[in-house]
Amino acid sequence: MSRPLLSVVVPFHDVEKYIEPCLDSIAAQDVDGMEVICVADGARDGSVEAVRARAAVDPRFHLVEQPRRGPGPAKQTGVDRSSGRYLAFVNGDDIVPPGAFALMVASLEETGSDLACGNVLRLAGDRLVGSRPHRRVFRVSAPRTHIRRHPALLRDRILGNKIFRRDFWDRHGLTFPARWYEDRPVTVMAHVLAGAVDVLSEVVYHWRDHAVADPAAALRRMEPARLRDRLTAILDTAAFLDTHAPALKPSLDVESMRVDLRVVAEAVPDLAEADREAVLDLARRYLRGVAADVWREVPALTRLELRLLQNGMIEEIGRVLDVRRSTGEPVRVRPRGVLRRRWIADYPLRDDRRLPRDCHDVTEELTLDAEADRITWRRERLEAVIRVRVPGVAPADLCGGRLRLFLRQDPPAAQGPPVEGDHGSCVGEWRLTESGPTVVTADLTDVLAHGDGMREGVWRLHAELAARGLRLAATVHAPADPLGAWGPLRVGDGLWLIPAAGAGRRLKLRVRRAKAAVTACVFTPAGIAVSGWIRGSTVGEAAVLARGGEERLLSFPARLWRGTDGGVRFEAVVPVHAVGFPGGAGWRLSLQRGDDPPVPLALDITSHLSGTVGHRRFVVTRSAHCHVVLRERIEG
Repeated sequence: MSRPLLSVVVPFHDVEKYIEPCLDSIAAQDVDGMEVICVADGARDGSVEAVRARAAVDPRFHLVEQPRRGPGPAKQTGVDRSSGRYLAFVNGDDIVPPGAFALMVASLEETGSDLACGNVLRLAGDRLVGSRPHRRVFRVSAPRTHIRRHPALLRDRILGNKIFRRDFWDRHGLTFPARWYEDRPVTVMAHVLAGAVDVLSEVVYHWRDHAVADPAAALRRMEPARLRDRLTAILDTAAFLDTHAPALKPSLDVESMRVDLRVVAEAVPDLAEADREAVLDLARRYLRGVAADVWREVPALTRLELRLLQNGMIEEIGRVLDVRRSTGEPVRVRPRGVLRRRWIADYPLRDDRRLPRDCHDVTEELTLDAEADRITWRRERLEAVIRVRVPGVAPADLCGGRLRLFLRQDPPAAQGPPVEGDHGSCVGEWRLTESGPTVVTADLTDVLAHGDGMREGVWRLHAELAARGLRLAATVHAPADPLGAWGPLRVGDGLWLIPAAGAGRRLKLRVRRAKAAVTACVFTPAGIAVSGWIRGSTVGEAAVLARGGEERLLSFPARLWRGTDGGVRFEAVVPVHAVGFPGGAGWRLSLQRGDDPPVPLALDITSHLSGTVGHRRFVVTRSAHCHVVLRERIEG
């Protein structure tokens, strides 16, 4: 028998509910020469029979049964039984998306790398959501890279999103420890020992987050044995990096302190005394190996929790956890010092001499919060009202500082002179007093002015604050409420400013000049008569097109002529009562001139219009992008 191309190891224990979808996803992979080693780790439910039934009809699947020994030994059993050129792992309750194995194998065949890894989504109940540890790591593909050049791979600590060359695996003697969190040291070792690694931005694995549907699963991570295994895993990983890649050790320490040791700090107050001492001993061993400068890389509240953990101050940890769980106002932050000013949070034990002073120092964590309150166009002026604050800091503590707002085009302007300065154009500057300002009004008109209108493009507002040693900056964000009440704002003939919220609710101000617009609507017995203008000089055959929500397209003849000012005008009648417009549906209008592509029609009228045609009532309104939308108004 020829050697399989790919061996897939599937450890499972009591996952009857999920095993069939898992096996289906593996069976559907388009890889020729695949063997699937399914290891039942003391399973007591129907999952064993499901695998046995699959193996009876699909010779690629093989069932191995063993007493309950844990996920590490189960994976090791699968490796020992496998024989493929490449090696993959899939937990029995997870899913492999279509084409994932073929993608990773093809990458390895092309590049010669030792392992390939890809992006991951999280199965939260019946929804697929992003996996936070993997989102940034796999944002961009990078063939033949390495963890030393791509240190974010330290966050990639699961096996399911990887395929390994088997000769690489065997050459370095990679094996699984007999405990929980078995993947972590193995994946970091593999990343470091590999000659090259293929990083793929495509999603290749869906891992199931049981804590979403089963609260008991979240509690199991707090069990003493799981905590000890977790700490042992990061201790082993740290020891390996100290020997083989010491430059990566600080990054591991930061990640472990932010995630693993915080879980330990949360669990320790509820442990029995004997279990607590064993866990504390392991935690102290790890923290003793963390360099002093690395402590500064984690947030002050985490530093405080971990110093209390290190000192065995268990009662006090509870007080700090209460602060972390609080959903009220931000903790008060106060300035301290003159020559070297620092900002200190009012966390518990602020002046306790048993703790280093930096446990409460949040100077590098302070942020500027700038939110748009409203955008208005009045008396030919465009104004933005912005609320600003530094969460936790009283305005009086910022007295004498300076706040500045800048308007910057994004992407860079393609018309007119460039905006001035690295930050864009300043649209306002304010001195901070004891009472603020917390709300400022900036006039954006002059910066946006261009000829007899405004510069087209997308603009963003940025805020900068300098006060008492602080220098903070932020992009102004939109409020949580919808922006529909703000606009679009008509700022000239056929010219619109459209407020919108981008990624992270960052406020975007889009200035758009229409290519064609409706300037008049009249409700007549024959239908809705629309008229307006279109840019360009060509007259001839034309049509008004109406596109419905179900991609239905209707066409009506339009007349074009040249106006007295030399511009092109149009008019058309939309016979809404005669062509079967579905009640309640929205229809977007566009104008097509000859064989040219259709041009969306903007509604260049101050207010929305409504009227009756026959016995039916219609409304002419505009979309969020200023386009004409025609709807029937149904009473009731």
